[in-house]
Amino acid sequence: MSPPSAYGQLPAGVLGSPVPFTLSVPEAAVAQVNTLVSQALIDRPTWYNGLRANPATATFGLSRSWLSTAQSEWATNYSWSDAEAHLNSFPNFMINVTTTSPSNKQDFNLHFAALFSKNESAIPVILMHGWPGSWFEFAGVLDLLADKYTPETLPYHFVVPSIPDYGLSTRYSETDDDGIELTMEGASEALHELMKDLGFNKYVAEGGDVGSFLAQTMCWEYTECRAFHLNMLFLSADQLAEAASLSNFTVTPAEKAHLKYADEWGTTGKAYASEHATRPSTISLVVNTNPLAMLAWIGEKLIEWSDYRASPSLESIITHASYYWYTGSFGRSMWAYRSLFKSVGGPLPAPVISLTKPLGYSNFPDELAALPQSWAEHYFPNLVYYNNHDVGGHFAAMEQPAAFLSDLEEFLAIVGPGVMSA
Repeated sequence: MSPPSAYGQLPAGVLGSPVPFTLSVPEAAVAQVNTLVSQALIDRPTWYNGLRANPATATFGLSRSWLSTAQSEWATNYSWSDAEAHLNSFPNFMINVTTTSPSNKQDFNLHFAALFSKNESAIPVILMHGWPGSWFEFAGVLDLLADKYTPETLPYHFVVPSIPDYGLSTRYSETDDDGIELTMEGASEALHELMKDLGFNKYVAEGGDVGSFLAQTMCWEYTECRAFHLNMLFLSADQLAEAASLSNFTVTPAEKAHLKYADEWGTTGKAYASEHATRPSTISLVVNTNPLAMLAWIGEKLIEWSDYRASPSLESIITHASYYWYTGSFGRSMWAYRSLFKSVGGPLPAPVISLTKPLGYSNFPDELAALPQSWAEHYFPNLVYYNNHDVGGHFAAMEQPAAFLSDLEEFLAIVGPGVMSA
């Protein structure tokens, strides 16, 4: 067993200039947050925010009692310094990356954490989060890897970025009047350039939420991305309609329940996304009035989208809200919804997806998108790995790090030889 910090030696062949980074929020900023949280006003009791409100079942959203408890916990017991120390226990870096495609010439300052191997045959893997997540959704996975291997025996290089415009990853022109609005293609190119600058001309992409779309785009666009593993995958509207009408598909009772859950979310759970996509300025200005407002908006989703049998701790939810607040990144993170939700109530755009490069899929029962195995095998001839789980939701790596890592290692065992030799 080695501490995570032991995996910080950059691999041979690095082309860019990654700089070690330590997160350090000034004490004055932490004190200000504590004051703002303590003084935040919570709405009076109503018919909606009392016993009938339950974020775990998506009924009306957060309850007033939950938010009141969270306010007290944040103001009196929560320690940002402890959270910060945990985040800094992993090797963290910053790197300047430039994209050059004609529609996306931009300069990025990207943050990433990593576990680098000293094994010359290690497989490079990029792990990508989404909203309202962060790179440290994968902290439990990184801890497990550090416990299982040494820097000499680790079979992989794990690169875990703050995806563009999230957290500590920024663009130099993001506030310019003539700046470029970030798109899925633009963010994918930036992350692809990150992997190339680290010296990886062959790599595997993994993602959930926004990271799922990024992984699909990277594997579609770039030959260097040799395989992809997902824990969320939306079929197109046409595919969904066709699959539902085909009687020869075998769908288990558990998969039927998952399809029902996903259909309900598609009907009642996407209002936040339409707000992000169509009124990004308003929602950002509202949420950024107070850290407790940010906690409510983010916390609802962290609870609702997780498996209620493995819900994230209140401490974890506060850490996510704190991180978005201290990095000033909530408003920047709206770009993903501008890319995905073009119209209110409309279907998600069909993602570009490779049907030739190896695909792996981990199916967790409370994921927002349901993909029965028979459907996956029908639509994706390149599917080489599929695994069903009994517990887990949208934040699979955070909720079930051991199961997530086991799936990923099984997938990498299948595709690894081809990735590195092709």
